[in-house]
Amino acid sequence: MSRLSSSPITLATWATTLICAALLVLPGVTASSMYFNDILIFLDGAYRVVEGQVPNRDFHTALGPLNFYLPGLGYWLTDRLGMAMPVGMAVLMLVTAPIIVHVFGTRLRPLIGVPLAIFLVLLLATPMNTGEIPAKISFAMFYNRIGWALLGVLLVLHLQPNQPTRGQDWRDAAAAAILTMLLFYTKMTYGVVALSFLALLLLQRAQRKWAAIAIGLCIAIGLLVEVIWGGTRMHIADLIEATKVSGVIESYIYVRSFMRVSGEYIVFALIAGLALWHRPRITDILFYLLCGTAGFALINQNFQHIGIITMLVGSAVAAEIMLRHKRANASIPMKSLVQGAPLAIGVLLLPIALSSAAAVGIHAVMASTRAGFALQTPNGTDIRIVNIFNRGQYDFYRRYGQSLGSGAALIASLEKPDARVLVMDFVSPFASLAGLPPQDGGNAWMHDNRNFDMQVHLPAEEMLGGVDVVMIPKQPVAEGTTQKMREIYGPYLERHFEQTRSTNLWILYERRLVPEAVTRPTGPQSS
Repeated sequence: MSRLSSSPITLATWATTLICAALLVLPGVTASSMYFNDILIFLDGAYRVVEGQVPNRDFHTALGPLNFYLPGLGYWLTDRLGMAMPVGMAVLMLVTAPIIVHVFGTRLRPLIGVPLAIFLVLLLATPMNTGEIPAKISFAMFYNRIGWALLGVLLVLHLQPNQPTRGQDWRDAAAAAILTMLLFYTKMTYGVVALSFLALLLLQRAQRKWAAIAIGLCIAIGLLVEVIWGGTRMHIADLIEATKVSGVIESYIYVRSFMRVSGEYIVFALIAGLALWHRPRITDILFYLLCGTAGFALINQNFQHIGIITMLVGSAVAAEIMLRHKRANASIPMKSLVQGAPLAIGVLLLPIALSSAAAVGIHAVMASTRAGFALQTPNGTDIRIVNIFNRGQYDFYRRYGQSLGSGAALIASLEKPDARVLVMDFVSPFASLAGLPPQDGGNAWMHDNRNFDMQVHLPAEEMLGGVDVVMIPKQPVAEGTTQKMREIYGPYLERHFEQTRSTNLWILYERRLVPEAVTRPTGPQSS
């Protein structure tokens, strides 16, 4: 592909990247109308890593370390908690843009590459859960959008370059390795799919060399990261523990999920079938199967109902294959179908692209106008809860935000205001929101029947041993989590802590200087 033909892709990628990054960063505020407690997980994690803690070594998490280092970079660069997510995502977009330019510019014609590049950049930038309405703005579960977007870029490498240039293999291998390892250290399930795709490329004689180099680079990067991070073994252990709690999905859930996305499968099957009619190859069949099966597996372990991105990208790849391998003996209607393939891909990408763009715009407006309610904590004033067409949801999160402000004030009134604090709720955010030392150990978050239950949970000493203060909310954001934590850790709490404060929103326990002696029954001693 000539340099001139790839320039529209370059322009579209960088223009979308810079506009979205500016819209995220310039308002200087994080706004959320949904999943507010989820965002606090990553803001607290960002604070922890800036304070010197290391994911999986100093606290438990089933998610990859990039989920904390990415917002941690944003917090470190700005010293503002409300800028952690916008700046972190902007940095990732700037890293991803040149990879998109290289991969799409060498493999896709502009009619397909331009809309796909814009689509994936918007998906990466949007503060909205994929498949939902733009009114539900939130940086929560951003790791799934990273996973979809980077995996989408990687899948385009199934196509061979139109006009390979000097050093093409090494550039392809570097791009694939960077994408794969970013996926691995964000969420391992996406990384497994990425490695499976690279293994599939080994079956293509023309791409086998650079795919092998890419796998070798992945191994080298993994070893280097392990030397620095040293948390791989603990990360796998945390994943196994979470899987024990929520790893089994009932069959009816898969059936219900498939019914929701059955239309997506029908469209994808038609496009893939048409492409196979033009170029019947085993490796293409395996590629389309990977897009469909991996996509279904990923959407079922995400908090998401529709929008299988791997099949949308697979459709774009199929369209490019059709245009490259037109059959001379095809009928006029078939030729028309092939010529219209780029338009069809644009139409398929449009719904999610528009909703993603709308969410970026809505977030920018809400953040710029300082709409809604700001947290009244030392580090939380640039984190806002906003209302977009759902007053009930807004009131729920506003009350939760007010309780955090009350809790921060309660902590500040203690004789030891710099205590390490644990909240028995979904997330324990006071270290980051109040500028306190982070607790030693514990989980990044607690979600009953997702990452802990009555049988699978951290030992009491590991959960509570590294804290000075335990706070129990009277109006928790996750009531089931609070109830289970009280049942599991109540005996340890009563032995090592004493209740010192109680308000209309919080019960506060402080650690005893000397644990209360255990009273043992007396009786005759045996000889």
